[in-house]
Amino acid sequence: MGTKMAVAFANIFMAKIETKILIQFNWPLVWRRFIDDIISLWNTTREEVTQFIKQANKRHQTIKFINFLDTTVYKDERFKT
Repeated sequence: MGTKMAVAFANIFMAKIETKILIQFNWPLVWRRFIDDIISLWNTTREEVTQFIKQANKRHQTIKFINFLDTTVYKDERFKT
């Protein structure tokens, strides 16, 4: 990142964006962000998470939420046994 303050500006900007997004939806079980990387855990259906991502991507024209390295992990009932 370019300037000394770039990381601080990125954190402030993303905090503002994510706060607006998370107010609209049920809060995930875990939401952790490091600058512009996010990991979240949800206790919901795949369709609801997909809907969340679609709505989050509409909040800002240049900020897009995508799967990191196209990685998504799902855990469902079959893992209980």
